[in-house]
Parts: sequence; C-alpha cells; structure tokens
Amino acid sequence: MTEIFDEYKDRGLISLYLYGSILTNDYNEGESDIDSIGFASEDMPLTLEKEIKNKLCEKSEFDKFGFRLLYKSELDAGAIKGNLASFIHPQLLLLDFPYWKHAAGKIFLRSDFLLDDIDTAEAVKIRLNHLVKIEDGSFKTEPGNKHILFLKVLARIMFHLQKERGYSEPFSYSSVFSHSNEEEKPVARAILNCKKNKWNQLLFKEDENIYKNFINVLNNRYSLLP
Repeated sequence: MTEIFDEYKDRGLISLYLYGSILTNDYNEGESDIDSIGFASEDMPLTLEKEIKNKLCEKSEFDKFGFRLLYKSELDAGAIKGNLASFIHPQLLLLDFPYWKHAAGKIFLRSDFLLDDIDTAEAVKIRLNHLVKIEDGSFKTEPGNKHILFLKVLARIMFHLQKERGYSEPFSYSSVFSHSNEEEKPVARAILNCKKNKWNQLLFKEDENIYKNFINVLNNRYSLLP
C-alpha cells in the first residue's frame, strides 16, 4: 500500500487506512474482502477512486481489495463529495475510526476532525433510517444483495448498543453474537448463520420476522427519545 500511496500523494491522497474484517477474527483469507480507505484533499478527483482500487487489486493479486476515498472535509462538517460518506454518515465513520489501522501517509487523530461525536441513541436512529432507505430502494444495491446490506446495518445497530454496555472490541459478527443480550441473541444468531451460509437469501426469508420484530422494538424505544 505504501507504493500506491507514493504514486498518488501528489494528486491529493493524504493517507491510507485498513478497516473492516481484515482487522478482526471474522476475516477468512481468500474469501473475505480487504477494505481500505484513502483520506483525500479537496482537490483530489473522485474519479481516481476506481483507478486506485484497480491498482490495489493488481498489486495484491486479490480481486476483493476494496477502496474508497474519504475527503477530510467530510469529517469537518463540509459538503459530502465521495461515495463512502454518501453511503455511511460521517459521524458513524468517526465512531469506527479508532478501530482503523494506518497503512501509509499521515497518521490522523480523532481530534483532527471537527465533527462532534454522537451518542448511541443518535447512532441507532441514523442506522434505523438507513434500514428504511434500504427497504424503499433509496440505497441502490446489486441484484440479490439488498438483504445482505440490511443484515449488515442491523448488526451494526447491535454493535452500537453493546458499546454502550461497555464492550470495546472492533465490530465483528462473532463479537456481536458473543456480547448479545437476551433481546439481541436470536437476531445475532440468525445474522451469523446467514453470513456463514454465504448470505443465503432463503435463510434470510426464514428469519425475517425475527429481524422485523427487533426493529419494531427499537423503533418504539427510540421514537420516544428526543
């Protein structure tokens, strides 16, 4: 990744970070994606995102090497410019930032970004709204992948709830299951089972009522909060 960074540092790339399952016990070599983020200056064209991703895949000889640009200004309350911040709320990205691993370029601290932290209630509300957008088609997904995104967001909601209870590990499906309480356990078990079966859509359909009942509980609980 250092080689890639050196190639693009004069074109607006500030640093490279790894995030996601590559940093957790969920990672399965040869099967799981490798996810990476490039912090970018304002003048870096978004069109370079795909070019860098392709080069990461080529250099690593791994076609599941993901890459997204994240403009620093997006974490400073600036306008949303990139794909990542359009898809994941910048304040949610900052909640996850402490778990990212620096790979090349500038090392950022949380204090380098101007956006305020949000609490668990606000994070859950944002994620619940995300689920609504997935269901109504506002977020475009590849055919057959809608349920996968749905389950990933639902797992993240449980992660936020568990962090509030004092658990500090980075997000992983196995840790979400192991830290789930009685209310969360059936949901976490169903998600983990679907993931282990390559996100089988029939399994998702079988357990759909489990997910919907849990979401209804959360909607009722958090609709009462300011």
